[in-house]
Amino acid sequence: MSQPTVGSFLFDYLYNQGVHQAFGLPGDFALPTIRWLQNSKIELLTMTHEPSVGFAADAYARVHGLGVACVTYCVGGLNMLNSIACAYAEKSPVIVISGGPSPGDRKHDPLLHHKVKTFDTQRRIYDEVTCASAVLLDPETAAEEIIRVVREVQAHCRPGYIEVPYDVVDMPIRLPKIRNEPAAESDAENLEAALNEVMERIASAKKPVIVADVELHRFGLTDLAMAIAEKFNIPVAATLLSKSVISETHPLYIGVYSAALSEPVCQAYVESSDCVILLGAFLSDVFSGFHATHKLDRRKTILATTEKTRIGLHAYEDILLKDFLEGLRRRKMKPKPFKNPYHRAELKPLSAAERKKPLTADSFFRILALTMAEDSTVVCDTGDALFGAVGLRTTQRSNFLADAYYLSMGFAVPASIGAMAGNPDSRVYCIVGDGAFQMTGMELSTCAKYNMHPIICILNNDGYGTQRHIIDGPFNNIHSWDYTKVRDVLGYGKSVRTRTLGELETALKEATASDEMHIIEVVIPRRDCSQPLKRLTTNLSEIRDASKRK
Repeated sequence: MSQPTVGSFLFDYLYNQGVHQAFGLPGDFALPTIRWLQNSKIELLTMTHEPSVGFAADAYARVHGLGVACVTYCVGGLNMLNSIACAYAEKSPVIVISGGPSPGDRKHDPLLHHKVKTFDTQRRIYDEVTCASAVLLDPETAAEEIIRVVREVQAHCRPGYIEVPYDVVDMPIRLPKIRNEPAAESDAENLEAALNEVMERIASAKKPVIVADVELHRFGLTDLAMAIAEKFNIPVAATLLSKSVISETHPLYIGVYSAALSEPVCQAYVESSDCVILLGAFLSDVFSGFHATHKLDRRKTILATTEKTRIGLHAYEDILLKDFLEGLRRRKMKPKPFKNPYHRAELKPLSAAERKKPLTADSFFRILALTMAEDSTVVCDTGDALFGAVGLRTTQRSNFLADAYYLSMGFAVPASIGAMAGNPDSRVYCIVGDGAFQMTGMELSTCAKYNMHPIICILNNDGYGTQRHIIDGPFNNIHSWDYTKVRDVLGYGKSVRTRTLGELETALKEATASDEMHIIEVVIPRRDCSQPLKRLTTNLSEIRDASKRK
């Protein structure tokens, strides 16, 4: 074209920023925009439900760097709101592209279909779950607005919102002015003072430890953090949100820390440390094992994130996390003595007698660990699908995906699609409860459409098992499905129901060796759960249940 349009510029720019796949669902206001997307260099994967579009784009962003979700006005955008809220809460850079009414529609203010209250209702709602937004009403300024939103998303690793009127998308765009914007800088004096205090604390500490959390991955700082750990010989723990941010076979790795949900050796080491270095950490109630507060003494912690730097009880303003880490790496200090207490026992193969035993949540994860290749990708839904997976070992970065802070049911199946698009060379194991599967599980139709081959493990404990352990009641019951029949509905893949350890092992080995999609129903007792989930729900029950509240 002699001159780009708003649509061609938008998707060429996103492709040049690294977006090679996008996820969407057509609707009349979005159709002109989706046509430009379809004709761009970006591969479009259309899905069956808007929440799934958002979860898939979120997962793609986590493994690939920047995700795109394209939907129609209000009925599509507002339906996707929960999954974009998840991306915002967990700092995942997703660009929401919504179709919208034309400037002429807005001028005359008709009772237009899909409109809720005002023409800006959807944009105002998205302002709560995005770091930047734009409505492209004028092609003269559209390019600069697109660049502004994308740059804000990349800078903050949070979603952004771009609304494209159905007629403006086809209009010629005015190319943006090139601006030389100075990069953000740390306050040099504050940075130097913070580094000096940190080095004094590490030097005097007998048992320092690094807790490497999810911001390191989101902002591309993992290598820098690991260089510091290796230079000073400081052990490293992950969190539920950052599991697989570093290789779990690294000699300095000591496990997953999440207070009472932790692996025991890791919890003991972190909570007995006299210098806990929290890098890119989310200090949420999940981090504290759902206690009101975590057991780490603030006076003995160093917290460095993209938003704050705190050393003990001292706060330092205007320090960039990257500058802080680079400053630490340049400092000199004798490596600390460390003998790793973390030992992953070799998993024993099933005996003949064990093969006949009925499945439990704990035995499921044991057998999965025995059969799964370590370079696979694991995508977990909320509940035992996540908390029981703490002990699964991963060797590659970003191959353990879960909404481990926002904890929205229905994440895993559509997120698996995003993970497969972003990293097609890694086999995906999707672990999902029966309740969560009934929310978004039929998105497997998209897997069939695009010839994808995940291994779907449905933990069938006959209802909302996590909630039963907090407050039980008939509201936790769901209608029972024959999950093996999903394969028949789709006409794609294979399915099997497993009730014993031996049946599950056979099914997983067959699925792992196959290049087909496999649905494996894992039948476990109604009241059974993994040990980590049991600890979690005990804590939550004491908080939520008035009869047990302390």
